[in-house]
Amino acid sequence: MAQQWTHRGGGWLPPQRPRPGVVPLRPLGPGDILGGAVAAFRRYGGRVCGALLLGQLAAGVLVIAAAGAAALASLSPHAGERAFVWVLFPAAALFLLFTCALATALIAALLRPAVLGRAVTVPGLLLAALPRTPRVLGAQLLALLAAAGPGAVVLAAGLPPLVLVPLAPVALWLGVQFALAPTAAGYEGLGPVAALRRSVRLVRGAWWRTFGWTAPAVALTAGAGWALLVGAGLPGALVALVVLPAFPQLPAGLLYVDRRIRREQLAEALAADPEPEPDPVIPG
Repeated sequence: MAQQWTHRGGGWLPPQRPRPGVVPLRPLGPGDILGGAVAAFRRYGGRVCGALLLGQLAAGVLVIAAAGAAALASLSPHAGERAFVWVLFPAAALFLLFTCALATALIAALLRPAVLGRAVTVPGLLLAALPRTPRVLGAQLLALLAAAGPGAVVLAAGLPPLVLVPLAPVALWLGVQFALAPTAAGYEGLGPVAALRRSVRLVRGAWWRTFGWTAPAVALTAGAGWALLVGAGLPGALVALVVLPAFPQLPAGLLYVDRRIRREQLAEALAADPEPEPDPVIPG
């Protein structure tokens, strides 16, 4: 990139990084990450939510089918009710886990087009995200197990809750260490263990920065979801289920881009990226 001459101060300015998309191709500051997340949601939010809704509808059909089959599993009303409950709750939990994993995979698929300012389509996002959703889900579950597993064991063993006090800082530290693992799994197609290792390498030296951007986004999303549930009841909960899961992944995704720009010259690789086909490809 060519340098620019300025008459203010008389000298050559350093070359300016291009800004083809929602963030400039350089190490990102706090304003870049926040502004980029808002810009990405404003520009691509409809297509991301549309893709997420289609995935949720397909998963919802399976949940309803499983619950219906369980309700008809026995001729006895009481046995049928027990079967319904035992199937419905695990199916609903799997549905929520799938929603979170698919939302993360969709944001990972969106990162390259958003940073480069390219168009995406709902089918293109789904084709890019769905094959990597199981790996994202595995990374999320493994990170959750590592951070919350010891505390769950303490509670299951019936030990006093005070035992959790010294475990809380460890759980928080591990949670931030693994915060970028789902995005790494979705963007690079890594397995769960490799994604956790990748996150640790990227977060090294930037723990507080990672915490400062991921924790508020999660807290804001949880607060917005609670407000929709209290203010609008079931319709609000349904809206929150479609609109909110992807938002906290945007700052985490842009933070992932920032860490790779700082450590691995990702900006140069993105700037040299050739024009894609009309439909977005799976990022790598």
